[in-house]
Amino acid sequence: MRKRVPGAVTMVAIMLALLVLTTTSNARIYPGDDQGKPEPFIIKGVVSVRFEDDVDLRSVEKSFDKVRFGLASLDAVLDQVKVYDATKIFPWRTEKPPVNSGMHDLTRWYQFKFDETQNVSDVVDALLQNPNIRTAEAVWAQPVEAEPNDPEWGSQWAMNYPSTPDPLFYDAWDIETGSDSIKIAMTDTGVNYLHRDLIQNIWVNPGEDLDGDGIVYDEDDLDGIDNDGNGVIDDLIGYDFLSGLGSVWPGEDGGVRDSDPNDFNGHGTHCAGITAAANNNGLDVTGVAGGWYGGHRSFAGAKIICLRIGGTADDGHGYVNPSDAAAAIDYAAMMGAHVVNCSWGGSSAQSAAIDNAVAAGMTICHAAGNDDNEYPDFLDTRPGGDVLSIASTGPYSDAKSGFSNYGDWIDVSAPGSSILSTYSDEYVPMTASLSGTSMASPMVAGLAALIRSHMPSLNRDQIDSIIVNSADYDALYNANPIDLRNLLGSGRIDAYQALINLPNAKFTADVTDGPVPLTVQFTDLSPNSPTAWEWSFGNGDGSIEQNPQYTFNDVGVYTVSLKVDEGNPLGWGEEYLKNYVWVQGDTCIMDSVEASKGKSVAVPVYLRNTVLVKEIQFAFTYANDNGITYDSFSVEGLRTEYFESITKNAADPWHYGVSILMKTNTSGGSTYLTPGDGPILNLYFTAPRESDPEIVSIIDTATVSGKNPRMTTILGNYFPIFTPGKISIGPCAHGDADCNGQINVADLVLLVNYAFNEGPAPDPIGGDVDGSGQIDVADLVYLVNYAFNEGPAPPSM
Repeated sequence: MRKRVPGAVTMVAIMLALLVLTTTSNARIYPGDDQGKPEPFIIKGVVSVRFEDDVDLRSVEKSFDKVRFGLASLDAVLDQVKVYDATKIFPWRTEKPPVNSGMHDLTRWYQFKFDETQNVSDVVDALLQNPNIRTAEAVWAQPVEAEPNDPEWGSQWAMNYPSTPDPLFYDAWDIETGSDSIKIAMTDTGVNYLHRDLIQNIWVNPGEDLDGDGIVYDEDDLDGIDNDGNGVIDDLIGYDFLSGLGSVWPGEDGGVRDSDPNDFNGHGTHCAGITAAANNNGLDVTGVAGGWYGGHRSFAGAKIICLRIGGTADDGHGYVNPSDAAAAIDYAAMMGAHVVNCSWGGSSAQSAAIDNAVAAGMTICHAAGNDDNEYPDFLDTRPGGDVLSIASTGPYSDAKSGFSNYGDWIDVSAPGSSILSTYSDEYVPMTASLSGTSMASPMVAGLAALIRSHMPSLNRDQIDSIIVNSADYDALYNANPIDLRNLLGSGRIDAYQALINLPNAKFTADVTDGPVPLTVQFTDLSPNSPTAWEWSFGNGDGSIEQNPQYTFNDVGVYTVSLKVDEGNPLGWGEEYLKNYVWVQGDTCIMDSVEASKGKSVAVPVYLRNTVLVKEIQFAFTYANDNGITYDSFSVEGLRTEYFESITKNAADPWHYGVSILMKTNTSGGSTYLTPGDGPILNLYFTAPRESDPEIVSIIDTATVSGKNPRMTTILGNYFPIFTPGKISIGPCAHGDADCNGQINVADLVLLVNYAFNEGPAPDPIGGDVDGSGQIDVADLVYLVNYAFNEGPAPPSM
């Protein structure tokens, strides 16, 4: 049972780990560091309040820098303290929760803004004297606190192969690497979501992803509408909840809530990388629950919800706004986050939001603080012990980091000194090493996500218990003095021990992509000798065989899952692989056309695609002995007319070949080709003037890496079933006496010379202008009327 210190000291600073010990890529040294350690400060001109339950809040009015609630005594106080704005802290909460639900009524919480010349304490005192106000408080800006191929993994002492303090992440990855079904709420200074080692694991809100392409912060989806109806507009990847810190550092986002949670400060990006930087992607660093890239699409990592609640103040240090933190935590709970990382202190509004988050099943990880003392924040002493309080250990032993707080209220310790991770230096992505309990907390948040990825059916209490009870106590006992041994929680986290005793379902398949119908042989790889199996193939069908064979008869993308019974008291083992089987029915067909000698002809290319297409690479061959030549291409009036780039990226006229690369977008956004059927390209060829009729030229695809054409989609590359086209060269057109591909005066001259001057004979078909089967004066008359008297055109072939 965890001990909790009564009478917790509130508003204790949880230090942001802004001590940049070592950096790569010239990580920013914070301005203002020479001013000493940052301390909490009261934000001027702002207070947070909670109304009594019986106050009617439906009649709020704001005009002429005044706020009216329709309550005489309250309105008088607001005038007295010069309140000019009142906003809901939780604007999406429009109704009270059901009775006996255990949830707080967050519709009661507001933030008031007033003239900054007013003393905040006086404003709080005046508000507290009003019977309509239950609580009023100042807003304190809190200082924030398998072997992969990632090139900087070897510099991550807490992640790589054995050193003295070893959380065994590399062994844990043999069991679980993370799942994109699990969401981590990163409530911090924002996240540099375009960082190359984070972008693959950034959460995209499906309710705001209008074109369904999964693109991170896709500006095409910014439409100013609350498309998912959650009360937040354009929350594509999370939200920027920061409403203000007072004055901020030049270049920092000043604090108007908006849809862009990018990170100027760097702290939030660093924490995000610790939890879920993409693993095995050949870039930068590793994250605890970062997935396993470079292979099958189903092994993506846990998703990071980007929630900005802080930034860099004018003293050069990072701070968060606790009222905004409360909003972000409640938003995370509403959007189904499984874990939230909190590297800062708090407020009563935040505590209410955490109550609701706990009730929703979220694991809450909280940095213990960087003051090297035993004083907890009030989040560390909550009744019921529902927040994990995390101390920091160092890289050369499991000794407490010199800065870390300690006490019998600590739940567990984790590496927090000299932690290399992703970073954002005034929006410039890079990597950097930071130290603080702010680094230890996301290490535990990542472990919680790893456990939840491995066994999604576990609840919050079970996951928190596994983290605490699997920790290595002996490591701390041997590395710390006697007076600290029992003040650093149950031990230093051990990822391998946290996972090894859980039930473990694993499977593979002989094929996961292919044309419909697709027969797949599934094989159970569960290591603990299960006795029962439950398969789901993502379409309502399933099996209880150990190694079933199943035929997918419909085009689509299917999530496959396996549950196994190993007799483990925690339940059945679970493996869910999203988008595991891709059954394809896409076709690419070229038309067959007839060309008259000497004339140009268009050969349409049709595509039937069932997934979003980013890019198309064609390599055509038109090998022939009859002199057909390639002229050009066009997409005018076709499905692909809007594509940003269509280029002939290779040509080989000597061997009759041409390559065309079609890109939907090159300048940002995501205007991908949506599923559909129709022409996407016209190729233009010219038939020679002299050729034997009925000769056929095949327009096929050249070999490119064994297959062609290659389609790049949101699910990966694929090759649709291709049907070549052909060009049949027919005789000259009626009226084209000289077979040059045109009907003009030259044809009339040729016919006159032939008829009256013993000139050369015209083409037997082209000279038969009227199609009567013979060449005579009637053809001359017909052609004169057509050319000069608007007569009828010669008949077609």
